[in-house]
Amino acid sequence: MTARWRKLRRLFIHKVLHANDTPHCIALGVAIGIFVGFTPTIGFQTFIAIAVAAAFGANKLATVPMVWITNIVTAPPIYWLCHRIGAGLVGSSKDAVDPVAALPAFEWARMLEFEYWVSVASSVTLFGAELWAGCVLVGFITGTICYFVSRWLVTDYRRRRASHLEARAERQSRRQFTKGIRARRPVA
Repeated sequence: MTARWRKLRRLFIHKVLHANDTPHCIALGVAIGIFVGFTPTIGFQTFIAIAVAAAFGANKLATVPMVWITNIVTAPPIYWLCHRIGAGLVGSSKDAVDPVAALPAFEWARMLEFEYWVSVASSVTLFGAELWAGCVLVGFITGTICYFVSRWLVTDYRRRRASHLEARAERQSRRQFTKGIRARRPVA
């Protein structure tokens, strides 16, 4: 494991799992982040997720990394699958626009150009209803599953950490006690 991953893991453990928040709030933050991460609102997902987390009293720090489930690499397959599911829900025809083909070609150099994002937005409106239906359904199901899994993980982590800290305190107490006894013994 590289140093960067270790640092990110340590940051996650200390900032999220040790947050002065209930397991419910942390898990709700994870669920909101996952749900918003599946919506086709790339570019605004982080802001939307933080606003929704604040409105529901969820942990905002747990929300942000979950939103990044859709990024430049994972968005096409995720949105393609969501579009297919949404097309089945909405009942659109087989002649509907293929969402991946409708998107403009990706170029790193154009990422910061306003016109690129306008073309992405106009392409998304061509298949919007199917995409939104699929994204909301997949996001809700995945978010619900992630809520229960993350709540269990946070609760279990905190329980194991508490028992570890208790055992450490007991060992230190015994050491202090034996040091005190040795210090009181008369030297022969």
